[in-house]
Amino acid sequence: MESPGYRTFAVEVSRVQRLCPSFTRITFSGDDLLGFGACGADQRIKVVLPAPGRTAADLVATCRAWGEDWYPQWLAAPGDQRPLLRTYTVRGARPCLGEVDVDFVLHGAAPGDHAAAGPASRWAMTARPGDQLVVVGPDRPGTGRAWGREWAPPEGGRLLLAGDETAVPAVCAVLEALEPEAARRTVALLEVPCAEDALQPVASGGAAVRWLPRQGPAGHAAHGSLLVDAVRSLLDGGGLVAPAPRRPAEAGSTCDPDADLDVLWDVPEAVGSGDLYAWVAGEASVVRDLRRLVRGAGLPKTSLAAMGYWKAGRSEAA
Repeated sequence: MESPGYRTFAVEVSRVQRLCPSFTRITFSGDDLLGFGACGADQRIKVVLPAPGRTAADLVATCRAWGEDWYPQWLAAPGDQRPLLRTYTVRGARPCLGEVDVDFVLHGAAPGDHAAAGPASRWAMTARPGDQLVVVGPDRPGTGRAWGREWAPPEGGRLLLAGDETAVPAVCAVLEALEPEAARRTVALLEVPCAEDALQPVASGGAAVRWLPRQGPAGHAAHGSLLVDAVRSLLDGGGLVAPAPRRPAEAGSTCDPDADLDVLWDVPEAVGSGDLYAWVAGEASVVRDLRRLVRGAGLPKTSLAAMGYWKAGRSEAA
């Protein structure tokens, strides 16, 4: 199948639903989205926000003028006039209705506490039906990496999904799409700010889902610490699934889990078969720790998708 082109879609907020303290679901709609190329599972898109001092109407007019050649023109725009791009997961897509759902993580900022949030979280906190915005995505349906989808497990074997709150929308979408047989051999570990953030997927199909709230009776755990400990316990045979197999070093590889620490996106081009397939995502340093754990347990690179969705202290540029 021919790879998709990526284009801008002018959208309007049609519904806003506060799911829990740290998540808000926003439904975008519009005639443009009748041509959106839905992919399913963990599909990523870009949400485009106005540059500081610019309005949403300015944004929509600018992106319409750019047309399909939007990216070079975005790069060429002066820095103070360049719209902000942020990457999000498609939580649900209904192209036949011209609708796309996106779950925004509010990063612990309470409503009204805008100083503690980034530009996308601040926008989501105040979003109302009728607000205009722009998203960027594929112009035709399909599947695979060309459509922003990384979830590609082999047939059979155990499945592990692990991530922080920024990975929750993708993991929930994956869980809902699993066939019952695959769900029964799936474990999902999800670290979230508080216990009230433990969203229940519409249909997990029998997968073992464990929520790890950082805020608890003993205080506030460091970001990623509970997730790393839970994955370590699982790989050591902590009762969630059988221990991951220990494998010898692969031919032609030093099997050094720290050799490529600057890589934040490590997804195999071709997925191999095996006893376990792991998909991990979230803050970059946490993902590096998780990758180190599962690679150290002997999992081959072809059975691991490790994605740094964000980096502490750094704002996404594109």
